[in-house]
Amino acid sequence: MMRTSGQLLLLLTLAGVVGLLLASSASVAGETRIVINWADTIIKSRTETTYQVVVNPMIRRGSPIHDATFAAIKDLGADMVRFVPWLPYPRLGVAELQPPNGNPICAVAPGQENVFLGCPNGVFSSIDFASYGTPTGFCRSFKKSSCNAASSLAAVQKLCLGKASCVVPVDPATFGGDPCYGTVKHLSVQATCTGTRNTTSWDFNLIDPMMEDLMNATSGHSTIINFSTIPEWMFITSYNVTYPDDPNQVFWSYEQGTTLRDPSLREVGDYYKRLVSWYTKGGFTDEFGVMRKSGHYYDIPYWEVLNEVDAEHSMSPEYYTKVYDAIVTSIREVQPNMKFVGMALAGHPEYNWFQYFLNHSNHQAGIPLDWISYHFYAGASSRTDPATYAAFFPQADGFLLEVKYREQIRKVLSPNTKTDLDELGVILPNDNDPNPAPIPDIYWNAAGSMYAYLVFNLALQGIDRVGESQLVGYPTQYPSVSLIDWKTGKPNARYWVLSLLHRYFGIGDELVSTVTEDPINLFAQAYVTASGARRVAIINKTLQPIVATLPGAAQRRLSYVDLSTGYNPPKTITLTSDTFTVTPFAVFLVQLD
Repeated sequence: MMRTSGQLLLLLTLAGVVGLLLASSASVAGETRIVINWADTIIKSRTETTYQVVVNPMIRRGSPIHDATFAAIKDLGADMVRFVPWLPYPRLGVAELQPPNGNPICAVAPGQENVFLGCPNGVFSSIDFASYGTPTGFCRSFKKSSCNAASSLAAVQKLCLGKASCVVPVDPATFGGDPCYGTVKHLSVQATCTGTRNTTSWDFNLIDPMMEDLMNATSGHSTIINFSTIPEWMFITSYNVTYPDDPNQVFWSYEQGTTLRDPSLREVGDYYKRLVSWYTKGGFTDEFGVMRKSGHYYDIPYWEVLNEVDAEHSMSPEYYTKVYDAIVTSIREVQPNMKFVGMALAGHPEYNWFQYFLNHSNHQAGIPLDWISYHFYAGASSRTDPATYAAFFPQADGFLLEVKYREQIRKVLSPNTKTDLDELGVILPNDNDPNPAPIPDIYWNAAGSMYAYLVFNLALQGIDRVGESQLVGYPTQYPSVSLIDWKTGKPNARYWVLSLLHRYFGIGDELVSTVTEDPINLFAQAYVTASGARRVAIINKTLQPIVATLPGAAQRRLSYVDLSTGYNPPKTITLTSDTFTVTPFAVFLVQLD
């Protein structure tokens, strides 16, 4: 009789550990043999297994899971932990939410768009420069060209003077006609506001506690820091972008605009230079020469430049490359030895990004291309039906093929650049609904086994860093990518798979030729550790138990994560036979020495 997915899961849970691991032809059909050639080394691993921590209210002090969350970070002891204050919580991720008051308000806006101009306090008291045509220069040094609408200044004055904010349509109708037909035109504006002068909105009171807790929990280990959200006032937008006063309120609409208002990009570069100075140099001097002291002198070896800009700001590779260069140039003024991670792409396959960004001739002279990064999330057709979770693995195979092609581009254009796959996971349907359907426990095993599958296959491709996403997710912020239960703070199976791999597989291990008789459903990878120990990772890619035979496994130790281990650490037993049952979506690690 065919069992439903739910009946099978219940049966497996009740069967207990012994029943799961002893092979029985009466309970499972067939047998898969694992064949290893220990003399055939394929590659020496250079792969670091790690994860990312994304800022959200659950990692703030006072959260019911705060202490457990940071204990989990410390207990894992991973290197290159990625920390990302990002867009859904502007007050938790942006340190200067309003523009400096006292500096001129400047913008360079392309034609056929509406540009929003606003005063932090007060109203516009003067329009110091306005030219619709082909003006040159930057803020404080704009110059008119031969292509200039004579009514430019008067038009902007009419729309903006005496107002706290205004919207200027950048088109010929606004400026009394087209000053030069057939030429691409833009509007450059510089204005002055009334109100309090020479003040800034720099504020780290909400951000610092999370950063401090992260750096304390990762003490002795390296981190990748990515303040991924540029202050929205630095972008050209058609309206005033506001944000909630409540720092815990999720807000997905903060990032607007595709072009920064300062074409020199010095403004955004200075913002990141000051952020880095705050955390590594004890403070910084603000826009008006005021010294702001932090007392932080953290060792931050890696800085990732923005996140998923192909999606979040719809940047082109050409524009992002200019922004990357500007930010890196500014940060290196205070941290010349820092290493940088570029791109952090969301989309697939986007090979044009790799072809452009990795071409050193497209960058300013001397700009380092230390690392590139990009992301992958699998999906399922159902949130609650475990039978759909096996689809994660064909999607992972498609991603692995993409990685192969991307690596070919990297090796040709920039062979010394390393690869960081820093967001790998699964996003289930309706994940950000306010009250999503509960996630079955077996899901965490399925997602964890996919991560393990990716780790070994990416190690075979020579990938440097494989990061699981993310430490804490919860309803309204991708709960299905969480490594920790957002109610109890207990690590789930995804966390424990990462823990298992971090403990038993690392840089310098030699992966050897490994074949299974049923590669569609059962994956295995044997390797020899740097100390000479022989180990075999085995991953069940299905909801069905699979009988496997591994010569030499009898009387050897097996550590594993499966449905029976739940929210607990991996279990370790001694195998009684070369033949054993690999439970659904399980990750097994057999120690042959």
